[in-house]
Amino acid sequence: MSVSARATILDALHEATARVDVPGRVASALAHDGPFVVIAAGKAALAMLAGVRRFTAALVVVPRGSALGSRDPRVTVMEAAHPLPDESSARAADAALALAAQDAPEERLFLVSGGASSLLCAPCDGLSLERKRDVVGTLLASDASIGEINVVRRHLSRIKGGGLARACAARPRRTLIVSDVVGGAPHAIGSGPSVADPTTIADARRVAAQRGLGDLPFVETWKHEEKSAIVASPRDFAELVADELSARGFDAGATADEIGHDVDTLAGRYAKIASSMKPGDAIVLAAEPSLRVAVAGARGGRCTHLATLVGARLPPGATFAAIATDGVDGASGTGGAIVDGPIAGADEALASFATGPLHLAAGTAIAEAPTGINFADLHVLLRT
Repeated sequence: MSVSARATILDALHEATARVDVPGRVASALAHDGPFVVIAAGKAALAMLAGVRRFTAALVVVPRGSALGSRDPRVTVMEAAHPLPDESSARAADAALALAAQDAPEERLFLVSGGASSLLCAPCDGLSLERKRDVVGTLLASDASIGEINVVRRHLSRIKGGGLARACAARPRRTLIVSDVVGGAPHAIGSGPSVADPTTIADARRVAAQRGLGDLPFVETWKHEEKSAIVASPRDFAELVADELSARGFDAGATADEIGHDVDTLAGRYAKIASSMKPGDAIVLAAEPSLRVAVAGARGGRCTHLATLVGARLPPGATFAAIATDGVDGASGTGGAIVDGPIAGADEALASFATGPLHLAAGTAIAEAPTGINFADLHVLLRT
C-alpha cells in the first residue's frame, strides 16, 4: 500500500467533510425565517439542526450510538435503530407524528437525511413491526436498488411517503434535505416522510412480486406538492473531494453513478478506467451500488466488498478507495477500505461476505467512526 496515496485520500476526505458545512447550508436556505417547530431525522440530523437559528422546539432522531445529546431544553434527542427498524424506531415515529400535529402556530420545519427510513417506522394498518422489519431485511439483503426498497417502505407506512406532511393538516411546513441518494428526488431521501410521493401502490406491488414478498397491505401515499429543497447531495460532496485532490496536485474530476450498478459491474468498470489512467490522474464518484448478500451473519459491507473486487484488478501505481461517507460500512466494522492490489484470502472473504475482517487484518480498512453526514458511498481512483 502506498502510504502517500492512502494519506492523500484520507486528507482530502477530511477536508471535504469540513468544507461541506451542512449547518451553513441549512442556515443559508432559511435566511432569517422562523421560528419553527423542528423535526429532524437521519444521520445528518444534528448537523442540520445546528443551522436553524430560530426554533421553539425540536425533535431529533439519530442512529443508536451517534447521539451527542443537547443541553438546550428545547431539543429532544431520540436514538433509533438502523439499518433495520425496531421498537425505538416506532417510538420515534409516533413522537414525530405527534409533534407535527400539535396545535402550535409555528411553521413545521422537517430536516431529512439518509437513514431516516429506518429511524422513523410507523407500519400501516394491518402490518406488524416484525413483518415490516422482515420485509425491509429481505430487500436490503437482495440486489434491490435503494429506489425499489424505498417504494415498498413508503407504501407500507403511516409516516413515509408524505405521512408527516399529512399529520400537519393545514399548518405551514417545509422540508430541507441532505441527500444520500445519487440523483435522488426529495421523495427518495429517507422515504420522503414530508414530501409528495409520485409512486403508486402498483409500483410497490411490482417490486414485492419481483422479490417474492407475498401479499402486503399497501396504502397510497401523499400526492400534494410540498415546499422542499435539497441543500447538499452526493455529487456536491464528490466535487469537494475532487477539489481537495486537485489542490494536492492531481488532475481530478468528479461524477456520479446515476444508473446504480451492482458491485461486480462497478468493479469491472473501475478496472478498465484504471488501466487507461496516467500518473497524476484521479476520479471521484458518488455511488450506491447494490450488493446481494447470500449468507446470514455477514461481516462485510458494500465498500469493503467492492474494494476487494477492485484491488484484484488494479494495475501498478493505481489506488482505489471505497468510502462510507457516514463512517459505517454495513456490518464490516469499518468505514470502507483503500487498496492498491490483491489481498491474500480475498476469494474466501468474498464468498462468505466477510470482507470487513479481511481489510482489518490487511491494514487496508478505514476506521469505523460516525461522521455526522451521509452522502451515499464515495469511490476514489487515482494513479501515482
